[in-house]
Amino acid sequence: MTGLRLKRPLGGLSLNQLKAVAVAAMVIDHIAFAFVPDGTLPAVLLHTIGRITGPTMFFAAVEGYHHTRDLDRYLLRLAVFALISWFPFLYFHSGGDLSAIQLMRPNVIFTIFLGVLAVRVRRSRRLGAVWKVLLILPLLILAVPADWGCTGVVIILTFDYYHGSWKDQAFAYSLVVLLDMEVLSLLTSPFFGLFYDHVLTIDWELYAYSIESVGAFLPLLLLSRYTGQHGTQGGFSKWFFYIFYPLHLLVLGWLQAVL
Repeated sequence: MTGLRLKRPLGGLSLNQLKAVAVAAMVIDHIAFAFVPDGTLPAVLLHTIGRITGPTMFFAAVEGYHHTRDLDRYLLRLAVFALISWFPFLYFHSGGDLSAIQLMRPNVIFTIFLGVLAVRVRRSRRLGAVWKVLLILPLLILAVPADWGCTGVVIILTFDYYHGSWKDQAFAYSLVVLLDMEVLSLLTSPFFGLFYDHVLTIDWELYAYSIESVGAFLPLLLLSRYTGQHGTQGGFSKWFFYIFYPLHLLVLGWLQAVL
């Protein structure tokens, strides 16, 4: 479904402002990953905030697809910085231990690259529906080991499919969060024991980890304020995320190694 994007009230957020919030949430999430013990209340709260980053950047990628003057250059930029960020991301995730690096763990820019490619395939006028499915499926498979995995590609496709209608984007995205990020099972799992074993049981340790996925609803509060405007133009705003992303990963990886 398509339609005119609803006008946002004054005081909304530009795309660059949304990206700035996403970057701040990313830093919070990565600091928690590096230095806060998993499963603790501070870690859960910080990782919940960190869930803002991925969906916001996926939304920005779809906006970038629809407003770029040169799609091939946009895809090339994503591919280049996915490669540049590959080692910093692995270094960060290994805790600064080079011997613990696992090569098959691509970063979120790689996920965005695959997502934008999937959008390009879906919007192709030269391909039939069957060919589109056959070409998008390998992109989903390639995204499996990456940050946000195939869920990231699905979110990008969802935002693109309903591009131009915020209400439809928000509803479809919420369904993805419920069904593909285990939020629905988080709500329903206690009732399996009630119905089958007649005992209402809650695995609080599991909940401590799973509750972070509820944070994926937080981006809706930000994206609903999107004005439809890009914001301040210029090289700094355009390149900031691409440059900051690998640099902050290297710094946090190094800090984990020396502290």
